[in-house]
Amino acid sequence: MTTVESVDQRKANRKLAVDEAYKTLEEYHINRRRIVFIANDERRAGGYGVVRQARLRASSYLPTWISSRLNDPPQVVAVKEIKLSAMYDPSDMKRAFTKEVLVWSRLKGHPGIAKFLGFCADLGRKEAWLISPWEPYGNVSEFISGRKLEVPEKLSLAYDTIDALAFLHQLDPPVCHGDLKSANVLVNLECRAVLCDFGLARLYEDSGFGRLESTAFKGSIRWCSPELLDGKPRTASSDIYSWAWLVWEIMTGELPYGEATADYVIMRKIFEGPVTHANGESRLRDCLQLWDLQTRCWAVDPLLRPTSAMCKTTFEYLPHCPPTPKTAGPHTRSAALLENLGDLENWKGNHKAGDAYLEQALRLFEEEGNDKGIASVLNKQAAAAYRDSNRPKIVKPASAALEKCRSLQDDIGVARALFWMAYAEPMVEGAIRKLQESEEIFRERGNSVGLAQCLERLGELYRQQGKTEKALSTLEEAVDIASRCGDRVGEVNALTTLGAVHWGHHHLDQAISTFQRAHDIAKSIGWEHELSTCLCRMGSLKLQQGIHAEGEELLRESVRVARSSNAGWRLAQALRLLGQCFQAQGRLEEAIQALEESYTIDQNFTPAFDPELAPAVVLLGELKSTLGQMEEALAWYDKAIAEYRKGGNTYKGEISKCLAAKDAMMLADMNRRDEGAWRSEASS
Repeated sequence: MTTVESVDQRKANRKLAVDEAYKTLEEYHINRRRIVFIANDERRAGGYGVVRQARLRASSYLPTWISSRLNDPPQVVAVKEIKLSAMYDPSDMKRAFTKEVLVWSRLKGHPGIAKFLGFCADLGRKEAWLISPWEPYGNVSEFISGRKLEVPEKLSLAYDTIDALAFLHQLDPPVCHGDLKSANVLVNLECRAVLCDFGLARLYEDSGFGRLESTAFKGSIRWCSPELLDGKPRTASSDIYSWAWLVWEIMTGELPYGEATADYVIMRKIFEGPVTHANGESRLRDCLQLWDLQTRCWAVDPLLRPTSAMCKTTFEYLPHCPPTPKTAGPHTRSAALLENLGDLENWKGNHKAGDAYLEQALRLFEEEGNDKGIASVLNKQAAAAYRDSNRPKIVKPASAALEKCRSLQDDIGVARALFWMAYAEPMVEGAIRKLQESEEIFRERGNSVGLAQCLERLGELYRQQGKTEKALSTLEEAVDIASRCGDRVGEVNALTTLGAVHWGHHHLDQAISTFQRAHDIAKSIGWEHELSTCLCRMGSLKLQQGIHAEGEELLRESVRVARSSNAGWRLAQALRLLGQCFQAQGRLEEAIQALEESYTIDQNFTPAFDPELAPAVVLLGELKSTLGQMEEALAWYDKAIAEYRKGGNTYKGEISKCLAAKDAMMLADMNRRDEGAWRSEASS
């Protein structure tokens, strides 16, 4: 066989394979006579054609009025008339069309993918229609512009898109959307976002269009990653880059590089990098975790971008709920929205507002008899008390959530409630048992976020027990799981505790570098509570090393962040350490001021014994004594004794020291008085 014959044979085989594949689509082929366009001129322009509203009749032969009586009413559908007229080779066109329709027709069962109803095609005449349900709310950009949505509602729409994208990318082989932007995301009647038009970009490219020459691609340049402009193929990673801009559209209502109109200007800005052109820290200040995720999605190197599964994990712990349909009153907030607003406010450190929202949500769910909603709010109330460092306040909602979740057979809810109860448990062994039960559930259910959270807390308890090696291995596993699944919050938590273990093991360099990693992530996601913790621990470590100037700077910043985020317990701790730093530098008045404020704050959080508080109160007594303020010093020693008594018999020795210090002060005062009286008599 000659080379020419071999090439011809391969072409013939390829054509035969395409024809066979096209025949498998027969069940989706729709007779054009079943489609009746609605005469309302409602058309939606797209990069790959015009979308028209139509009715899909059950029969192609009966008149509409007879068909509607004999069958169900016609379905309102969207008919996308694909622009095929400019494509070059009909055989390439058929191959590309068949390939993409096969992919779409097999994407069943996911609510975030636009349903494929069928197609009409006359490829000889280069005509094709793709048919899917008509979504009256239009695309996501049109939906948002017509409503004043709350942050959790916008996050819900963004979550729907990454949930669908993660589904596409996990298929074998993975399916790449290829043209993610707001125009290709519809909103259904349940106010959920659905992806459409995936594969059409490749259909055009595979059929003869050059990437930059096609009208379709030029219309999507704003969302393109740098490697696509360099002529590289579309991949899951390029989808992630475009998706980050789609999220920007949803959250801000703005186009990428919205001020630019010329393609060459947009392309220059793409290569300069999106972060330099998007004021995300200001525009997304209510949700900096999201901005942190977007900046990582825009990495120039595709290999450095997070996967769609990692992005989905980030969204799972962001507060989100579907928008309220237009049928509800304009000022009506659903229980789910109130619940998520409460979660958002608590995350931002606005605990009073957050708690109020959660209480309203709980009342509404109780009125509705929605046990699942009640359990969810109870777990979030326990989480809010944890963020507010209020352990006693955790117990009631966590216990109620546990009971409710067990009755609902909600295993993940049970695991979460057990975690919060373990956090509030005063006895280490009891806390470990609850955490191990929670850990087992999270492992069985494949919940990486919950698992990393449990492992971090277990690592902390092992540290308290002096089981250093067990603590290290547990925490390293927590860091690894959180990092791989994209749980930045869990990664910060685990790194912070891991740094404490290194510190306790006198590995100071490792401790500092670990705290610094946690600090950088916490800052990038706007988690002020943990940012203050990292600063506090680094400042304390510097204080221990005798590097007072650096320690003071870190502790002052920790105090500032804790104040701004209303992190009361952390503020008290940072002030306590700052007071010790001032005392070490001989700045006694400043030390007293910081320690007194710390004590005042602590009274709101420590009904039980706090091993860090009592020594700080003793220090206040010593400082007052040094300055000759005897009555105040004695009062502080009395308070120190009261704190130590909360700790039981273990602290009898410390109480004796306080009593001895008081006796010495009173004896010294008596001696001074006697000496003063003697001198007075002698002078007279």
